[in-house]
Amino acid sequence: MRLKPTQLNSHLKQKKLAPLYLLTGDEPLQMMECADTLRTFARAQGFTERVVLTVETGFDWGNLDQYANSLSLFATQRLLEIRLSNKSPGNEGTKALIAYANQPPSDTVLLITADKLDASKQKTKWFTTLDERGIIIQVWPLNVSDLPGWIAQRMNHYGLQASPEAINMIAERAEGHLLACAQEIEKLRLLYGAGRIDITQVLDAVADSARFEVFGWVDTVLAGDVPRCIRQLQVLQTEGVEPVLVAWALNKEIRNLCQITYALQKGQRLDQLFKTYRVWSTRKNAVSRAIKRHPQPSAWQQLLPETVQIDRMIKGVDKGNPWNELQRLSLRVAGVNLFGKSHV
Repeated sequence: MRLKPTQLNSHLKQKKLAPLYLLTGDEPLQMMECADTLRTFARAQGFTERVVLTVETGFDWGNLDQYANSLSLFATQRLLEIRLSNKSPGNEGTKALIAYANQPPSDTVLLITADKLDASKQKTKWFTTLDERGIIIQVWPLNVSDLPGWIAQRMNHYGLQASPEAINMIAERAEGHLLACAQEIEKLRLLYGAGRIDITQVLDAVADSARFEVFGWVDTVLAGDVPRCIRQLQVLQTEGVEPVLVAWALNKEIRNLCQITYALQKGQRLDQLFKTYRVWSTRKNAVSRAIKRHPQPSAWQQLLPETVQIDRMIKGVDKGNPWNELQRLSLRVAGVNLFGKSHV
């Protein structure tokens, strides 16, 4: 069964928890909030024990069978989470997931989170079995046209109302990123309390942070402004911004540019691709310069293993300083020829 993220609360209120859920997508705010909603509801229903399994190279899928056939440590109901990220279950995982889905334990709810699954992965046996036996929630990025409505609804949740001009300013400031939108809305609530927000208040609230925020840094990288790119990243680190957010933002742009440059080679028009990938007017120049600098899809594909390595450093799986590697990667994107030879 498929659900949209907006249908999750209604589903939980109307029915009992399903035995298993698969939450998949590449929009972090909606993914995080859907997972939190499920965890909170499960805890309220007595699923007070929580076990988290992270799938990495060499992961033992026998752990799933072990938890499926063992009593909860505290004789209570259990929420079991499997974090796939961008990993594939493989043959062993496919067998384990199918076996679990066919005979789920009554005292356990299984929550699987995964990155966006393309059409081919949705045809795999493990996915179709989960679709038949449980609930699949696919998180899609909002269309540009839907963003103002999403902002207005979220502001209303915080007791805020805003003019269309103020809402459009927030959308332009956040450039389509829901996490940035949410942060701006929370900031407005803290600064001004509940009530009406006008465009002057929005401008005042964002003025101080506009220079060095994460997505502004990404655009500086894409534009190839090396000195400013280095300075902005240092400020982000000094101000305590989580490296996972910085890495996610850069990784997302690299993946998008893989797809955009590939589509350009196939003859698609850049202006249409800007609409498809929600490249706002303020970003078109930076993205265009990045494409001109690295026009081949293979150039962007070669950068992806570095994003994986940085993610592993952040998680503590690999040794190294993720901030140093973020700077190295950003310089390569910006066109710096490191160590005397081109990497892209």
